[in-house]
Amino acid sequence: MAEGIALTDLVFGAVKASSRKGRLLTNQQLIDLAGSRDLKDLINRLKDKYPALSTVTPSLKEVEKALLKTYRDEVGDLVKIAPDLAPVLRMPIREVEGLQVIEALKTQLGIASLETVEGQRRHGKEEAMAKFSSKGFAQEVKDATDIFEKYKIPGLIDAVFARHRVLGLVNADTGIPDDVTEELKQYARLKADMFNADILLRGIQNGVDGRALAELVVSGGSMPHKLLQEAAKQTDIRKVLALIEGAGLPKVDSARALEEYYESKILRMMSRTYYDGYLGAGAIMGYLELKLRETRNIVRIANSISLGIDPKRIMQEFIF
Repeated sequence: MAEGIALTDLVFGAVKASSRKGRLLTNQQLIDLAGSRDLKDLINRLKDKYPALSTVTPSLKEVEKALLKTYRDEVGDLVKIAPDLAPVLRMPIREVEGLQVIEALKTQLGIASLETVEGQRRHGKEEAMAKFSSKGFAQEVKDATDIFEKYKIPGLIDAVFARHRVLGLVNADTGIPDDVTEELKQYARLKADMFNADILLRGIQNGVDGRALAELVVSGGSMPHKLLQEAAKQTDIRKVLALIEGAGLPKVDSARALEEYYESKILRMMSRTYYDGYLGAGAIMGYLELKLRETRNIVRIANSISLGIDPKRIMQEFIF
């Protein structure tokens, strides 16, 4: 299985990913970006870290396009280093592609800027569904539309797309050789746990209806379905953390602490995805996940700025 993967390739990839990790934006830097006066100001603040933004016009469509291209290019660059890792490393691309569909759907539902849709216009319902289906997101769009119409919370749209990605990973035949199938299943379980913890804690923190949270949580992780449903009914994060601890997870005092726990476990897991000694996989995948989260947050901030949302609200608008 590992004949096509040279240790030197993975070490080189890990070094390259680690060097780029130091350029990731901190939480405080993201908060500062939310205070940008307009998209032009946002571009000026980001162009040193994102050179592709230096030549774009200050429009939401062009900013998003440049950010997503930068991410795709980074994935492609790292895949070239270790091509046998491609089935795993390309998984986040699904999220990149989904970002554009999410914003187009929000426009269709009347809750986002028209700039996010090609042609800057809304489509008729049938035309819109055909467009989304052609991109492979028909079920996500249907489920996201249903949950938004039920609860009127825009952040749930993003959460539905994330839910489908996790389920796809849990159930996926990724093409990875049999030697690492069990390791990849463990990785999928961790991703399911991370999603469930994130959606529950952030949802409760933001006052999201517990019925919506109960619809979103996924099976396939280490937390029993019954526990997840019970956690969704809570209104106090401390009670959710206690339930999680009771299921054998670590005792933590905040949502961020639990995120850090899962991020660390995922990195360790990815480091074991290939034979002992192939320690570059975790560093590469870990970097791509963090970079994707940054890209997603910047796109959301840009969209909020274009809509004139108060900077104090921007970082509170997203439950996932």
